[in-house]
Amino acid sequence: MNESSRAHERDADAEKTKWVAARGDRIMSVGEGDGFSALVGEGTEICDFGPNAFIMPGIHDNHVHLVLAGMLDKYPKLYGAPSQESCAAAAADAAAKYPSEEWVIGFGFCRLLWDNMAMPHRSMLDRYVPDRPVILLDSELHAAWVNTKALELAGVDKNTPDPPFGKIERDADGTPSGYLVETALSLAAKKAFEFTPQIAEDLIVRYASAANRFGITSVSDMTPYLGIDLSCFDSFAALARSGKLTLRVNAAFDLFSDPDEFVKKAAIAGSIDGGMYRVAYMKQFIDGILANYTAMMLDGYTSNPNEKGGPLLPLDLLNSAVADANAHGIPVRLHACGDGAVRTALDAFAASTEAMRSARRGENSGAESPSTIRNQVEHIEVIDPSDIARFASLGVIASVQPEHIVSGINSHSENCYPEYLGPERERYTWPFRTMLDAGVCLAMGSDAPVVAGSPFEGIYTGMTRVHTDGTPEGGWNPSEKLTAKQLLRGYTKDAAFAEMREYELGTLEPGKLADIAVIDRDLLAAKPDSIRDAKALMTVCGGRVVHREES
Repeated sequence: MNESSRAHERDADAEKTKWVAARGDRIMSVGEGDGFSALVGEGTEICDFGPNAFIMPGIHDNHVHLVLAGMLDKYPKLYGAPSQESCAAAAADAAAKYPSEEWVIGFGFCRLLWDNMAMPHRSMLDRYVPDRPVILLDSELHAAWVNTKALELAGVDKNTPDPPFGKIERDADGTPSGYLVETALSLAAKKAFEFTPQIAEDLIVRYASAANRFGITSVSDMTPYLGIDLSCFDSFAALARSGKLTLRVNAAFDLFSDPDEFVKKAAIAGSIDGGMYRVAYMKQFIDGILANYTAMMLDGYTSNPNEKGGPLLPLDLLNSAVADANAHGIPVRLHACGDGAVRTALDAFAASTEAMRSARRGENSGAESPSTIRNQVEHIEVIDPSDIARFASLGVIASVQPEHIVSGINSHSENCYPEYLGPERERYTWPFRTMLDAGVCLAMGSDAPVVAGSPFEGIYTGMTRVHTDGTPEGGWNPSEKLTAKQLLRGYTKDAAFAEMREYELGTLEPGKLADIAVIDRDLLAAKPDSIRDAKALMTVCGGRVVHREES
């Protein structure tokens, strides 16, 4: 049995933890009765949250875009905005709020929710903000809406060709319309997201503070973003050294960057005391998203049979890049939403595994062992059922985000996936229970700022599989629902395993790092609707209180 399967064996039900004692950054003891009294000494701080409090390991969000999520705390949130004009008006408000910043930034619009679902156009933004560049990212972070000023600063005009794996939407005369899809968004975003160290550090701190309020003590940061580098290495390192970083950040760098440079930066991060910042793996996008027909499918979309999506990277370089990273001991994480992209990711990991085995059989006895590399596939919105067992056999971890099930829309009647996929493929959308039963390790996350990043919303969605209006009755593909216990494990123990940090994180055990969340209700016993309203009473990271709910 491979490591991934071993990590996912069912645990016996444990009694509820009543108390945890910590000294410094480590857990001393965990108990059920009143045995903590023997540990109380001079200088001991006792925190009593009452009988209903739920003490658990600090929550790990296994997939965030951290700097972008920090922007979400600062700039307009356009989720649910009813029209183009309402988004443009919000951009004007942001321009007034931050008059000294060159770019106006916003997040989360979804044209499928607008009264008029026409494609976004620069002219609407020009009407509200004519004199400063504006960039608004859509709810999936796979398209950008910009104004004329932004196009000018980015040097994008009717003579600009579409970049590889991206598209510049255009008016009839070829003039860019202001809507940039997939890698084309980087044409403007590279300019908009050129942050000073001070701004980068502010965005990091903003996100960390918001995450701490959810009981989150560690995250996996997906820094490569459609051709943009948001790693902000110097800013993260500076915050970690100064003690201002209040959650553990495990960062992914670009798969196509130099592995030797990666190893150097990993060593620098690893030398910083406290283990708060790690350069941990490499990452890239294989495909886009289903809603834009850019997810890579094995067969044509049911609603558009001539379209199968396609890759967002050169596939002829993928296998060698994965194998090179793994040979350097670097795990790889691959964004794959469509069933074709998921298979491509698994094929790349299988080829890398075989290359490492061959190297160990040959002269290079010092080659990495496949069992020490924990590669991950991100999202897995739909999968061919024949590929599910390959995750466990290859030891590949499924990095999944329960809130994606509801696709950021309010009602199942607005869900495009049944129409796009047809009934046979729709059955295997986010098949969490089937994967779990096949021995696959599921590491849970949010994909913030695609969503706000609440693990409690993620648990609710994973348990119910319904949209905000409660549809469909009984849940979408209800056989794939998970229990609260299974989901909590995905946010704690299995997420720590995915990070190769199970020896120090993920469970409450003496000797492990004192990363602890105290929640205001028993998440294992609460009804799903109640879980949505849960809050962290206290969050402790490395023995340090980083959030305490005001009474």
